[in-house]
Formats: sequence, C-alpha cells, structure tokens
Amino acid sequence: MKKSIILSFLLLFCAGSVFAVGAGSTGLNFIKISQGARQAGMGEAFTGIADDVNAVFWNPAGLSQLTRHQACLMHAVWMLDVNFEYAAYAFPLGELGTIGIYGVYLNAGEILKTEEDAGGNYILTEEKVGATNFNITLAYGRKLSAFFGKDSVFSDFSAGLSVNISSEDVAGDAGGGYGLNLSTLFNPKYENYSFGMAVENVGFSNNRPSLPLAVRLGFGYRFALENMILPFTDEGAFIFPDNSAAAGLDLVIYPTEQIVRFNAGVEKMWVLNKYHSVGVRAGYKFLNDLGFSAGITAGLGYKLTAGEKSSIEIDYSLNPYGDLGITHRISLTGKFLGEPETRKVQDKKSAAEYYRSGYDLLYAKKYQEALADFTACLKRDDTYTSAYIGVGSCFLNMGKPDTAMQAYEKAMQLNPENEKLQEFINRYKTEKILNGQGSTQNSR
Repeated sequence: MKKSIILSFLLLFCAGSVFAVGAGSTGLNFIKISQGARQAGMGEAFTGIADDVNAVFWNPAGLSQLTRHQACLMHAVWMLDVNFEYAAYAFPLGELGTIGIYGVYLNAGEILKTEEDAGGNYILTEEKVGATNFNITLAYGRKLSAFFGKDSVFSDFSAGLSVNISSEDVAGDAGGGYGLNLSTLFNPKYENYSFGMAVENVGFSNNRPSLPLAVRLGFGYRFALENMILPFTDEGAFIFPDNSAAAGLDLVIYPTEQIVRFNAGVEKMWVLNKYHSVGVRAGYKFLNDLGFSAGITAGLGYKLTAGEKSSIEIDYSLNPYGDLGITHRISLTGKFLGEPETRKVQDKKSAAEYYRSGYDLLYAKKYQEALADFTACLKRDDTYTSAYIGVGSCFLNMGKPDTAMQAYEKAMQLNPENEKLQEFINRYKTEKILNGQGSTQNSR
C-alpha cells in the first residue's frame, strides 16, 4: 500500500525546540515559536520582563503592567519560504486588569508530494500539497493587589491565564488542540528586578500527539548601561534613575520531550530627542542542537513618540539556525489611549518618613545607613530635593566629592533657586581646577 509522505522540513516550523531528540513526541509544535521581533532579538528571554503587549504570549501576568492600549503586528520570513504572521492586541481595564488576544497564521506554501512504491522506493510526484497552521489565544492578567490590598505580601505579584485553540493541516491531514496557560509575575515596587513563571499548553489534542507542555522561569533586570558598576551600588540608585537597558534570563523546560533550554538577552535604548529613540538588542540561546552560531540573536529598534501618550515602535531581529538558514522578523507596535507605562511608584508619605530617618542618621554621622534611607526616599519620590542634598552630604563625608557633586547638581535641577548650594558647587569646581584635578575620579 502506498503511503503519502510530507518532507521532513515541515519540522522547521518549531525551530529551536523540535530539532532536539527527546523522550516523547508532541504535536502542534508551531505554537512554540516565539512572538515579537523585540523578544526574538533578546534571545527569547522575556518571561521575567513581559512589559508590552507580547506578554500575551510570554507571560500573561505581565499584561497587568500595561496602562495603554497596545497592538503588535509581526511578519517573519522563515526558512524554505515559510511565512509566519502574528497579530496581538491588549487593552487595560483599570483595576479590573488587562485583556489580551493574539493570533498566529503559518503558511508553508506548497511542496511536491512523494509516494512509496511496492519496492520501498520513494517517488517524487508532480502533485503539490501544502501545510497551514493557525492559533488564537485569549489572555487576562491582573495585579493581586486588587484582591489582597496594596500593602499585603501579595501586592507585588500579578497573575495571568490564557486559553488557546490551535489547528494544523498538513496535506489534508488535519488536527488541533486546546490549551491552558497559567503564569505569575513578581515585580516589586522600588526595585529594578522581576521574576516570572509560566506553565504552558496544559490541555489536549485531536488527531495529534499531546500538546508541547512547557514550564518557563524568567528573570528580568532594568539598569543604566552608561555605567556597568554603579547600577549595583547605592550610587546607581540616583545617578542613573532612567534605566534605559534591560536584561533577561529564561529557563524553559519541556517535560514530555525532556528538553531544557536556557536563554539570555539584553537591550539598550538611546533617547535621541523627545520624539525619536533607537535601540540595539542581543542574546544567546544556550543548549540548542544546531551549533554555536544558531544560538546567536540580534535586533534593532526604533521608537517614534507621537505625543505624550502615544508611540510607534518598529523592531527587527535576526535569528540564525545554523545550516538551515536565517530567519528575519519585523514587528510594528503601537501604544495609545492611556498614560505611558512606568515602573516608578510615587509614595510621598513613605518618602518623607525615609527622609526624616536619613536626616537623623546623617546628623549621627552614620553615613552609610543615612545613604540607604535617602536612596529609599528617592525611589519613592524622585523629586525630593532635600534627599538629593542628603545623598550629597553622605558621599562628601564618605570621601566621594565627585559623586556628591552629581547629587547636588541634581538637587539644583529641581530647585534652581538654592543659591547657597550653587555657590558651594561653584567653589568646589573652582578649587578642583586650581588643584589640577579636572577629571579625577572618586577614590575609595
């Protein structure tokens, strides 16, 4: 009896996971393909960041961070002329959380069909067959503070869930499945780090092997790339408050296939002016099965700020897959109808309490402890002028005059009328020039 066979390159739909030989097989593997050119450029390490509309794929709990409507369209040029289309939309409902939806369509075009004859030989026919895949996912994310209060132990957690329907047709052989994804995000106020976890594709399939069950663990960190040391010290808390860089780490486990992946990535954005920003991204996908070069990822980004509340972002990523070729992705993201997203949380009452504590410690000459409290004050209210002066006084007494001047100058930006502080700064700069220390760094 003759058998119809589809060429094995259809497995390329799931490049990055399906090439490994695992203990068990799964179906509908195209739903593993990562979404978003930004995320692909960062080495697919986004579970612990999840701060844009594409959280609908990576970690639905991250949707709770959105304060504006966001939409994303992505086109991917896959290997062997496979086209991949993705569209996502998310809209916040205030305290009620955020709803998101995305759809994926993959078209492999047409290939020639082969048949096996009675002698076991494969014969290439002139008949063409095709393969298409489709997935639609509905997601929801919400901060747990809505249930437990803003001061509870759960106030920094968000939870998310999504349900998806997938279908696949390979040369008339159709199948499908239904999946449930559950996720959480720990995003503490006043800190630059976050953690995420997602359990994906819990469900069942029809006329296909089981869905590709996955567990994602992610870590995210925001920092200022201008100085790679200060972000991890007390100085970095106020000298570089605009954390324009982000790094992510993802551990992905596929229990059924007994496959483990580890991804790392980073991005950096530069603000050219109030309208235009550009960015670069890089990453590496460890434990892949296609060689060293197949783990490298890279990307570029451009952001046009169209107004105080609207922006358009264009992202591109390049993802090589060893001898199989290179994939290119480009996405367009719009953000509108709402206040811009920010990690800053203003708490003036708490800031004042930390300032008073810092002032008392400074008076007691406990400079390190005072610095910690002044820094905590600025994390809660970055316009607290007196706290910058307190920070400067701490560094000055700790033998770091250059760093102290940076804090004093920040205070002057907030309060240009402080003549005494300006005189002190001018006098310091004059003495420094006279002593020939124009560019001397702080000594410890």
